[in-house]
Amino acid sequence: MASEHGDAYRSFYLVPVVGENKQPMHPLMTWWAVLYTLSTLARYRPAEWATYINVDRSPHAVPIERLLEEALSAGPRLTASTIRAVS
Repeated sequence: MASEHGDAYRSFYLVPVVGENKQPMHPLMTWWAVLYTLSTLARYRPAEWATYINVDRSPHAVPIERLLEEALSAGPRLTASTIRAVS
């Protein structure tokens, strides 16, 4: 299912429908889930986190770095867009 939310994402994105929901997750909720999962991994499994972000040994390091860089701009932009949409 595809959806468009506010001004933050004008491109076409596929957003998952989770569980029994009929509507896809809002992009803000999707970002929150991804960042929460990564922060939980970093806090409670630091050894595993260190292996994932090791640029010399892990194929996941660069994608994680790019994701976190995108979150720095997408998070505030999407939050502001969502606040404008509900106010």
